[in-house]
Amino acid sequence: MSAPTFDPSDPAVALDPYAAYAAIREASPVVSSREVGLHFITRHADVFAAWRDRRLGSDFGERPGFDPAAQPWRDGRYPDFARFERWDLIAIEPPDHTKLRRLVLAAFTPRAVEAQRVGIEARVRAAIDAARERGSLDVVTDLAEPLSLGIICDLIGVPAEDRLRVLDLSHAVVSMYEPAPPDAQKQRANDAAGEFLAYTHDLIRERRARPGPDLLSSLIEARVDGESLDDDQIASTAMVLLMAGHEASVNAAANGVAAFAAHPNEWRALRSGAVPLETAVEEVLRWDPPLQYFHRWVLEEGFTVGGPDGIPIPKGRRVGLMIGSSNRDPRRFPDPDAFRIVRGETAHLSFGGGIHFCVGAPLARMELVALFDGLARAIDELQILPGAERRPGFQFRGYVHLPVAPPR
Repeated sequence: MSAPTFDPSDPAVALDPYAAYAAIREASPVVSSREVGLHFITRHADVFAAWRDRRLGSDFGERPGFDPAAQPWRDGRYPDFARFERWDLIAIEPPDHTKLRRLVLAAFTPRAVEAQRVGIEARVRAAIDAARERGSLDVVTDLAEPLSLGIICDLIGVPAEDRLRVLDLSHAVVSMYEPAPPDAQKQRANDAAGEFLAYTHDLIRERRARPGPDLLSSLIEARVDGESLDDDQIASTAMVLLMAGHEASVNAAANGVAAFAAHPNEWRALRSGAVPLETAVEEVLRWDPPLQYFHRWVLEEGFTVGGPDGIPIPKGRRVGLMIGSSNRDPRRFPDPDAFRIVRGETAHLSFGGGIHFCVGAPLARMELVALFDGLARAIDELQILPGAERRPGFQFRGYVHLPVAPPR
């Protein structure tokens, strides 16, 4: 492992990681990061293969020889986060993952997703009309967040008056997934997980007494191999859907608006209809993805990157599957640093892969199509105004604020 090191905890790298990606990707298919204790896999073909390699897992379970302290929810200091993670769909492996995912997929069938279209488009129109009347538009706080959060909260059954609380708790909980969060940040994430669990358990009690036409009621009534889910399983599943259901979509929308503002010819091509919205959204997702990596544990000896004769990574080590680097790999995407919406390449890895491929990908794509359609109809020229602010940290790439010149 003689490649240059990579430190995603460096604020300069987090702000704009793509030059660093290019350097490490060309140097080696694997780059070590002493600062965060990860071996990052840098190239598209290798990341694609790793997502499907059962020698890797998102959790090491009860296997001996692994360091619990390397996984914050296993070292005993963060019991509330551990309770959430025990049934987190993104973090668990078969057979638990298989059973829970099968239940959740029922909410994301093509018919179920299509049923959301009219409501999504109406939300976008209402947000843009309000921005026109107000004379200001922050893409994050006025459009993308209310859109995505409203959709997933409606789907699960979260009352409107609780949604800002859910948003704040979500931001705090997901901060645990940064590559090297400080202890104080881990503690805040743990505390937020405890509050989020308590809130979700309250919702479950309400739905048990008064079921409704929502996913939470469906999970309460569901049976897996003849058994119902317990409240911890339901709560963790609802929490991960609430968090995953808006964090990535909001970031993707804001990143896309910033990309179009920096490439006015591409915005004109979208507005003219020269490039279909569905095609353009794939380039938005590829070029500046909302999540930068997912980690996996090497569960067995003999794992190598780049084929049998490639670079070995020992059992017990943690690897990072680099989405942002893979999506800019010139071995897979010609001229990868160019933002060209006509490309429409669906081989990007922004939705993950293998058994953990994002269950909400069809809904996220629909949200983004509706959002960019609404903006394209209303705004001739995208202009970023002073006050734009990137999210801190490396893993979740997006904006806290992204003010643009409003529609007229």
